[in-house]
Amino acid sequence: MKDIPLLDPVTELKKLFDAKKFDAAIEFCQKLLEKDPNDPIALQNLSTAYYIVGAYEDSIKCSDKALEKDPNEEHAVKNKMLALEKLELHDQVLECCEILLSKNDKDVDALVTKGIALNKTGNHEDALTLYDLALELDKTNVDALMNMAVTLSYLERYQESIPYYDTVQQIMPDFSRASIEKSKAFKKLGREDDAFLAAQGVRLKDAELLKKDAKENKYSVQHAFLLKRYKNVEKKN
Repeated sequence: MKDIPLLDPVTELKKLFDAKKFDAAIEFCQKLLEKDPNDPIALQNLSTAYYIVGAYEDSIKCSDKALEKDPNEEHAVKNKMLALEKLELHDQVLECCEILLSKNDKDVDALVTKGIALNKTGNHEDALTLYDLALELDKTNVDALMNMAVTLSYLERYQESIPYYDTVQQIMPDFSRASIEKSKAFKKLGREDDAFLAAQGVRLKDAELLKKDAKENKYSVQHAFLLKRYKNVEKKN
């Protein structure tokens, strides 16, 4: 490899990551490590780049190298945690989460990741507690909301799951999975009209208005929905 030019590594790596030139970032980090095998900037960024390109085992190796010097280095622990999650090594994910949460028990990402790992190992009630803690800290965290909803549905607590799906819809209207799963929850409860509206992406407050309109005008909920959509299209035109 050619000698590395005299550039500020942080600035150069930021340029490469911003430009999504991850292969170039990997090569840049490797050149830095030729000069200093323990360069923390190179190890951290190489771990991140490997994770982004899907080389999870290589990402873990870089994180482990960084952790030899500092076993609690936050960036390295987080990178390792995320790569282990992709490899579905959930017990090791939990170990990383514990390290992060021992340093900061309000780390929302670590709380959610730990919850997911607990789900994967069958500890669903404990996972719910962690999602609840995460939402106390960040009530709009979509990962916590969605995993809370899915876990409640898995436990057949469909009625409880529905408001969480609805909140996800409010935050991310184009995230179709929330609509689909909310519709499934309504079907499990035998509420076909609500299931229909949920599948169309209609939120709870709007669904109540449509059902009220249908009842007052003595036509079906489906008709009320289609009529509303038609009027909205007419307004746009």
